[in-house]
Amino acid sequence: MSRSNRSSVRSAKQLSGGCAVLFGLPFILAGVAVGVFLYFPAISSWWSSRSWVEVPCWIETAELKASRGSKGGTTYRAEASYRYEFDRRSYHGDQVSFFSGSDNMGDFQQQVFQQLQSVKGKKRPFRCFVNPSKPEQVVLFRDLRWGLLLLMSIFPTAFPLAGCLVSVGGWRQSRRTAQMARLREQHPGTPWRWRPEWMGEKICPEPDPLPFIIGVAGWILLVQLPLALAVILGGEIIKSALALLALIPAALACIPLLFAWRRIRTQIAIGRPVLLLKQVPVSPGHPLVGELRFSRAPSPLSTLSLRALCQRHITRNSGDSHATAKETIWEHTSALSAAEARRDVDGMALPLRIDIPRGLPCAAVDEASIVTTEGEQHVWTLEISSSTGGGPVVLPLPVFVSAAAAAESEEEAAFAQPEPSPLLSTDDLLLRLKARGIEMEMDAGGMPSFIDCPAGRNRYAGFFLLVFGLIWSAGFLFMQAKGAPLIFRLFWGITSPLILGGSLWTLLHSLRLEINTRELRILNRVGPFYSWLEIFEPRHIIGFIHDSNTQAGNKFYYRVRAETIFGKTKTLVDGITESVTAETLARRLDEWRKLNDLPRRA
Repeated sequence: MSRSNRSSVRSAKQLSGGCAVLFGLPFILAGVAVGVFLYFPAISSWWSSRSWVEVPCWIETAELKASRGSKGGTTYRAEASYRYEFDRRSYHGDQVSFFSGSDNMGDFQQQVFQQLQSVKGKKRPFRCFVNPSKPEQVVLFRDLRWGLLLLMSIFPTAFPLAGCLVSVGGWRQSRRTAQMARLREQHPGTPWRWRPEWMGEKICPEPDPLPFIIGVAGWILLVQLPLALAVILGGEIIKSALALLALIPAALACIPLLFAWRRIRTQIAIGRPVLLLKQVPVSPGHPLVGELRFSRAPSPLSTLSLRALCQRHITRNSGDSHATAKETIWEHTSALSAAEARRDVDGMALPLRIDIPRGLPCAAVDEASIVTTEGEQHVWTLEISSSTGGGPVVLPLPVFVSAAAAAESEEEAAFAQPEPSPLLSTDDLLLRLKARGIEMEMDAGGMPSFIDCPAGRNRYAGFFLLVFGLIWSAGFLFMQAKGAPLIFRLFWGITSPLILGGSLWTLLHSLRLEINTRELRILNRVGPFYSWLEIFEPRHIIGFIHDSNTQAGNKFYYRVRAETIFGKTKTLVDGITESVTAETLARRLDEWRKLNDLPRRA
């Protein structure tokens, strides 16, 4: 890649980072504006009105104004003027509630108008609430209206977070791109020095997201905690159990706080360790030898778990968006006792050695080769975690092929036979399936004889769907109670049972395969009472395939299916997180089919 091309690529990336900052800024300003001018003043007025004095007032005018929106919805606003006396002085007021705008959230505006219309122009007084320290400040209805506040709180909560994510992420990406470009110019032909984590003699961890995580949790609590406290202290939950919905956004702050606590526990246990390698870069077929150094001395009673990973990152484009999935190609786990650490000038040090097999993928020496090709690239990392708790610290590993090693590999490849696509060994296949909750047994000939996919093997996804479905269903009940537009109630009413049904299927469905030389028996079961059995002979099966059918976050889930001569495709195993595992299992099953179908054909 020429210098002019590199400069154009760098300029484009920096421009995209700057545009991201400008793109996120309106979201931040819009969310803050809603919070400052609408949401927080309404809650603050409600809090202060709890100590206001109730006095009689006489309604002079009352009117219900309707406004029809551009999309066909109609909003209402009750308006009134009234007079009242306080401390022997006469005043006039026109504030009906703390929400000055029009809305169609329930029938609050209509009920207010009916009450005011019934006493308008009559000698019978109504009541109002007056601020004793500022008598001209008055309101007729000081209802909390938590449903409207909950809907309003979405804007100051989500918009600034989304804007900051785009702006800060774009700004940091722009800085990182510029820094990597400078490193490329300073160290041409040595890509193991092109990342900021590889700049010095030590390999440093990836940037710690702890400040951002704490910021997210703090912002959610800042916006949502006043509403949650108002609902609790105002007795809204006693009036209606639906008011519990107003507590959900504040409770969501527990999720980032949990991640933050794990990060803090990790820093308390091992700090931010660095890796000092004996030889850089590390190459497949050669050992990784070095020292782990800790700025904070780990407890001598603890055990450090090390996990070296080679992962394939697959980027899939869908229109203007893209998603990246991670698949583990090779991993190595080991444990080190912290008691073996020796004291060093920079803290504590532990010797490290990991043997890396030959034939594993890595980056090559020139810049063009490490650019993502066909949406796929390989990434090496070392995860360090402590037995005392907390999440792992991730160190990016510079696994490359030097020019000399590349030439040597080319000479060997010229005389070697082409190798088939890499598949897992029997032990690795069994271990990876077991990690997903799938039990598998092999016969004496190495063929699959039994596969058990128990209920709840994907319990995390099932529980997530269940919680999400319950929240979604509660939203439907809330809309039904508040008289939301028909299109919303229809959409929520149809999707709620579908989501709950999908969660129950994920949690209750089990599948068992019994395989012998004569047949493949598939036993499906949903809960303890319903099951069905399907039997296929080898001649009934055309072949076994694997594909991806589900995505959760940045992870794709794969399944293995059997194509039959009856025109049906039967799912045999699902919930596999690596394509190489699904491919290996499909190959093993296909070997069983070919082996047992040949005698019948003969």
